[in-house]
Amino acid sequence: MLLNPLVVISLVVVMITTGWLLYTGGPSSIAQARPGANLLPALDLTAAGVPPASGPSASGPSAPAGPVGGWNVSHSGDAGASLELVEGQLSAQALKLDVDRYASGDVTLTSPRVNVDPGKTYLFKAFATSDADFTLLARQHHADGSTTLEQLRNPLERPGNSPFTVSDAFDSGDTTTAVEYVFRLASKGTVRVEGAYLEAADDVRVRPAATTAPNLIPNPELATPRPGAPDSWSPYASGSSTVESGRGEDKDGSFLWTRIANYRSGEAKWQYPPVPVTTDRYFEFGATYRSEREVDVVAEFELAAGGREFHNLATVPPAGEWTTIKESFQVPKGAKTAMVTLVSHWDGTTGVRDYSLKDVTKPGPLRWDQPMVSITFDDGWQSVYDRALPLLNKHDFPSTHYVNASSIETPNFMTAAELQQMHEAGHEIAAHSYEHLDLTSIVADRLDEQLRKSEEALAAAGFDTNDLAPPYGRSDPQVDWYASKYFDIVRGTEDGINTRQNLEPRDLKVFYVTDETAPGDLAEALAETSRVNGWLILVYHQIATPDSTGTQENTIAADRSTITSDVLAAQLQLIDDSGIEVQPVAQAFEKLQGP
Repeated sequence: MLLNPLVVISLVVVMITTGWLLYTGGPSSIAQARPGANLLPALDLTAAGVPPASGPSASGPSAPAGPVGGWNVSHSGDAGASLELVEGQLSAQALKLDVDRYASGDVTLTSPRVNVDPGKTYLFKAFATSDADFTLLARQHHADGSTTLEQLRNPLERPGNSPFTVSDAFDSGDTTTAVEYVFRLASKGTVRVEGAYLEAADDVRVRPAATTAPNLIPNPELATPRPGAPDSWSPYASGSSTVESGRGEDKDGSFLWTRIANYRSGEAKWQYPPVPVTTDRYFEFGATYRSEREVDVVAEFELAAGGREFHNLATVPPAGEWTTIKESFQVPKGAKTAMVTLVSHWDGTTGVRDYSLKDVTKPGPLRWDQPMVSITFDDGWQSVYDRALPLLNKHDFPSTHYVNASSIETPNFMTAAELQQMHEAGHEIAAHSYEHLDLTSIVADRLDEQLRKSEEALAAAGFDTNDLAPPYGRSDPQVDWYASKYFDIVRGTEDGINTRQNLEPRDLKVFYVTDETAPGDLAEALAETSRVNGWLILVYHQIATPDSTGTQENTIAADRSTITSDVLAAQLQLIDDSGIEVQPVAQAFEKLQGP
């Protein structure tokens, strides 16, 4: 055993919490800025509780409540909130934002404003604990005096009592002079924030620059030679409500607003002439909005054969400040026009501006020549070898197994010999990092060590791989940067089907299978995969016997991911019946890319 590089010589004791894991080795293991590098001011150790914010404003956020360490809480609409300094789980102090009353609008916790130097990359990270959903936003101040507030794409978190990280990285370029980060809530609940830092960092992958493709939406500036609706724009309302619409002006230019009262049914929005499109082309939609209620981002397609098709791209929360959002979509089969709008459904006022629709289709073929399915299993559980492997072999389905090298030869996990047998039979053995750590929650040198040791241990055992699935699907700009040193493919956790147009090799979309996955859900995903010649990646964990609830107490995250072997058998039969080719992740990626 000691000669096998995958055998564990000693186990590191870990503390397991829902969706989050850290070594018990002490505070030095926790993600934090390099010594002396944190640009955020320290929390005021003597700060007392802050009185609830008050004075809702119909046109924007209220005046901030008194700051704690430079952090401020404010709100729009009808809500009540307070901010105080409390004992932290990971550090001595944490900020506690408590929304004890909520009817409309948003509540925000904003970090201190920090000046940044031109031409540098920066990393922001903080630990949060929340019993309510929230979004993270970045407010950038620019050299011309303007500001932008953009909603960031952080992985969805299940509210709970365990800390998880939120993060962002950006390049200041020639225009960004300062930055703030905003936690936004739109419900009652409590959020604790601790360990926040902002540092200049070269070891990050920043958000891509804005595309330079032409804006296809007519008159995005909302110009008009006469009072009333701007050229090419018109209000639309349906259902039973009282709706008013108009055009307004502020220091940033023109915007359109819609006010709904006495809502019973229907919707209200501003719309423009639909844009001609063709099947499978890929578009990026952008807009800036402000709203007292949540708003749907809806793509409406006119079909060449008649009729319309509607896709809800996102539902964005209430926003007391002008907030920029971006969504991408691929044109469905048979569509001849597209129009993407922000749609309101409830009492309240919504403002919109800065609409853009850009064709960002990749050069070359619009789609792959065929659909593909990959069946993946996380963690290397023994139950997969005992119960899943015979079912996979029955269908001649090769699969991918993301294993933690440190788990091999330990109770409940596969042995090195079993992995070797699977590898020789055509199954892919890929990396799940060295130990099952939330890579976003540990310091950079330990992060690099986890990825390096994973790649080295698997290679030494004969399992060369360029394929990684971060534990818990948790990744961030720093994890992305270090992962790129050792791996070419990274499986993410965003739900969806990969296509040639939306493919992100370092953030592959997945279909996460749990004990609540209905046969119809999988059948629908397989049908859509076939329709678009997409790539469906299924994610499994433990496999229990039909007369058992599984070994959930042994899983690293009790997330209902254990399913029974009879359920797996039925799902594999659905895959077989679909006729879609099944390949491990690395082989599927290579085959889909073509020569």
